[in-house]
Amino acid sequence: MGQRFQVPIVGGFAVSRSVMVNNQATVNFIQAIKGVGAKAPVVLETAPGYVDLGGVGDGPIRTGRMVNSKIRPAATKGELYGVYGNELVAHTADIGNLVIGTLNPAGAGNRVRMARGRQYVAMVDGIDGYTWDGTTFAQITDLDFPGQGGPGVPTFMLYLDGFFIVNDALTDNYFISSVEDPTVWNALDFDAASVAPDNALAMASQVSLLWIIGDETAQAYYNSGNPDFPYDIVLNATQEVGILAPESLADSDDGIFFLATTPEGGRFVYQISGQAGRVITQDEQENFLASLVDPQDAYGFIYKQAGKSFYALQVGANTGRNPQPSSTLIYNIKAQAWETRELNDGTAWRVGGTGVLDNDNLAGSRLQGRYGRLDLDNYQDAGQPIIRRRRSQVIHQLNYEMDFWSLIVDLQGGIGNVDSPNPILKMRYSNDAGQNWSDWLQEECGPIGNTLRRVVFDQLGSARNRVFELELADAVNLVIVGAYAEISVTED
Repeated sequence: MGQRFQVPIVGGFAVSRSVMVNNQATVNFIQAIKGVGAKAPVVLETAPGYVDLGGVGDGPIRTGRMVNSKIRPAATKGELYGVYGNELVAHTADIGNLVIGTLNPAGAGNRVRMARGRQYVAMVDGIDGYTWDGTTFAQITDLDFPGQGGPGVPTFMLYLDGFFIVNDALTDNYFISSVEDPTVWNALDFDAASVAPDNALAMASQVSLLWIIGDETAQAYYNSGNPDFPYDIVLNATQEVGILAPESLADSDDGIFFLATTPEGGRFVYQISGQAGRVITQDEQENFLASLVDPQDAYGFIYKQAGKSFYALQVGANTGRNPQPSSTLIYNIKAQAWETRELNDGTAWRVGGTGVLDNDNLAGSRLQGRYGRLDLDNYQDAGQPIIRRRRSQVIHQLNYEMDFWSLIVDLQGGIGNVDSPNPILKMRYSNDAGQNWSDWLQEECGPIGNTLRRVVFDQLGSARNRVFELELADAVNLVIVGAYAEISVTED
């Protein structure tokens, strides 16, 4: 006798060492948690499109989190600052993009960290430091600034409690500026990591705490008001994990996120919230991270849109006979689940840094000197198709053979539009968890107005271990609520 059961089509990215255990893909979809009374507790929504807004700077974006400020005297509203190539650029909402200044070529290719104070925007590029006071852009020339006239490597800059704070990635030292002035530094205004002699590879602030993260520990400091040096260690907050890729660190009110390791080894993503920390990857994502060629080169950033927060991790290439750029890993913070973003050629997501200007999510390109807008009502990537793909969990019934009579995909019908009048949903299936596949089958989602259109695939063969994969490239608003299969089980 046939039976209908729910296919686990909604889920995240999870690939085990053996694909027969887990081989899920979630590409260019967002897992959206719904409220009480919704048809499903979690659905798949289309990731934002990228609307290209033009050329900017003289190269790809180097700033993961752009800084918003009204520091320029003529600014009528907030302006968004980021470094593209070697140029510091101000995105404005009223007069276009302004080139503020040019960084030294010695740091070209390094990521740039920026911080905003009351009177300055300051930044470092791993070699030099720079300031912008709304009128003058200048290199920090104080000889007490780490790296200026010495061997220091300033890779992080942040602002906390009226101080600009910078690290020296070659030592365990961190330094504070004069109050509200990143142009003035005192060689005595520094401290060293107290718990362990880690190099100060990365820094972040969270809930008024200053975090110094090294290769073995993450150490928290608080402002005690000590007139000699204001920051003291919070001993019971120390985390026994280190940072594997310093530029993977990103922080917001959701926490501090980074690609981490321990002295015993391993690669995982770690989240610090308040004074507590936790690993947010499982075996499946860590299997992916283990395949990276140069994990130390990974970088991360956080963006928020439509009530959701995302930690994006750009990871470079993975191993194999022909190493290729990997998908961008996305941690959906609200759903506590992993997804991936890709361009239509299978390479990593275009975005290399983000910021908010005039309520728009602006995004700089990691590929070239261009920027765009992340738009949930746009379903293309700079005019190219966004291919949305979901590969289900392995479907089995105690290893009995199952006859699949049909697959019903629960989505809104009639999603066609002027650009894609009758979008096509493609489906294929595998009986060995994705090692071999059927041909693609296709079904219409329905032209605009055909709201009762159902998407059903029939006569799908037999299997003991079945995986379904759905794909759509048309520029339409695809939301997958669920999927159901009509099967009969042969108790052999």
